[in-house]
Amino acid sequence: MAQRYRCALLLVCFTMVYGLSSISHFVFAAGGDAAKGKAIFQAKCVTCHGAQGKGDGPIGKQLKPPAGDFTSAESKKKSDAELLDVIQNGKPKTAMVAWKSQLSETEIQDVLAHVLTLRK
Repeated sequence: MAQRYRCALLLVCFTMVYGLSSISHFVFAAGGDAAKGKAIFQAKCVTCHGAQGKGDGPIGKQLKPPAGDFTSAESKKKSDAELLDVIQNGKPKTAMVAWKSQLSETEIQDVLAHVLTLRK
């Protein structure tokens, strides 16, 4: 009986640790390097979002709907996980494309880290 209890306890602990480590990827989405993310943002995102992330890039305001403004109250309400999802998968019915096939996961994390600095 004691051996079954230990096995069950070990299984529960393993499941909790494994589950938390897999979730932490999303919970701690801003673990990227903001400086590296800024360079990627300038190369890939400024045209629409603008250098300060206000959606005022050269074509950002002309888009229907306009490019996202990371400094807006609405944007600041979005969680890191929500922003990560938009960067990875794009946003339907907008000009926001999915970057998951064009950037590595590390680069996406870096971009997210930079975007979060623009929200302050």
